[in-house]
Amino acid sequence: MRARLMSVLAIVSFVLLAALVLPFLFAVSDAQTQRLQLTRSAALDRFAGLANRSDYSSVRIEAERHQELYGESILVIDASGNVVVSTGGLTKSSAGVGAVADLAARDLPQLTIDALRPWSSSHPLIATPVGSPHEPEGAVVLAVDASRAVGSVRRLWLAICLAAFAAALLLLFMASRTARWVIRPVKVLEDAVVELGRSATWNQSLEASGPPELRRLAQAVEVMGATVQRSIDVQRQMVADSSHQLRNPLASIRLRIDGLAPELRDPASPAFLHLQDDLERLEDVLSDLLKLAALESRVTDGLPPSDESCVVAAVLAEELEIWRPAATSAAITLTLQTEDDLIAAAAEHDVRQLVGVLLDNAIKYAGNSATVALTAARVPGGLEIQVSDNGPGLPTEQLDLATRRFWRGSASTLGTGLGLAIAEQTALAIGGTVTLTPTTPHGLTATIQLPEAT
Repeated sequence: MRARLMSVLAIVSFVLLAALVLPFLFAVSDAQTQRLQLTRSAALDRFAGLANRSDYSSVRIEAERHQELYGESILVIDASGNVVVSTGGLTKSSAGVGAVADLAARDLPQLTIDALRPWSSSHPLIATPVGSPHEPEGAVVLAVDASRAVGSVRRLWLAICLAAFAAALLLLFMASRTARWVIRPVKVLEDAVVELGRSATWNQSLEASGPPELRRLAQAVEVMGATVQRSIDVQRQMVADSSHQLRNPLASIRLRIDGLAPELRDPASPAFLHLQDDLERLEDVLSDLLKLAALESRVTDGLPPSDESCVVAAVLAEELEIWRPAATSAAITLTLQTEDDLIAAAAEHDVRQLVGVLLDNAIKYAGNSATVALTAARVPGGLEIQVSDNGPGLPTEQLDLATRRFWRGSASTLGTGLGLAIAEQTALAIGGTVTLTPTTPHGLTATIQLPEAT
């Protein structure tokens, strides 16, 4: 945006500068041309007056003296067109002389000098008739030495162009300062809003600078950010407080149920079994909510990832052994394929939690006799861990929904609906990502991208 604004300001500045400088340059050239033309026309009239008296000897003397003083050649012809006076080697056969002399001899004076420019010829020709208009007696041709005038024009043009260049630099500097004055608060606003959208965190005070409109906008954005942050904090605190407050009554209810008389807590009673299942489900939900709230707090507070590292192969092998009994009971086959030299730039307990959540999800929903493959490899930009199964998988349109809190594929699906949300937040907290893709020909693949320790 700054480049575009600078371009517009620079173009406008150069156009305005050119509109001022070009007429000034031409005015300087015209003034020098007019001054030269007036002085040389007067000299030409003096020679025409001398030649009108047929005193060619006087004309010759004056012409030679003029040649010595000004370095300008003079040619005088009589009524018959014969050359009577010539200095500086000027003849009728010289370039342009014959035509100018003939016109002047027919009472058509040639006194106009083309406007001098730095590239103009230094020897323009002027001519005037000798005698009266009714009885022309010849013509006088003067080869004007315009080198000094052209040199003066060049110097003036150079001075004006240098001044214009300095003015252009000043205008560019002012345009740059103006662009920075306007764009800098916009960039600050952009960074703040992007950070708010990325981490849902607002912990900065916007600098009040720039035009009044942008200052008011910055104040409005600052109020909005603070409001969003307060709302997020209140929501996060409410979830944490609610979870903590509910855990105590649940624990008390479980103790009371366990303390009932044996005849009132018959394990074979469907009502008792349902009550036990409901309590366990509530405890799982509360535990997952607390875990999710802690992870989201790490992400939104902008805490840097841990500087710890872990050996990926060892973590995956241990997690596989932990989940093998659950897989065996569901007739699910677990496989592991990894490289030994993979070291993730993440704490071991975070990687364990991340892989454990994905294995738990795969074992629950892959179905009996399915295969769950756990693989790890080095890829450009870091490490990649995949948990894939050949179960029913998810429809493509539901893959983006699966990481939402409390989302479940159907009402009959087991679980709290928080597992994949916890996995996503865990990955974000350690500087990684989790993506879900279909497995070919069927099933679900969860891919973890982690930074590699250096």
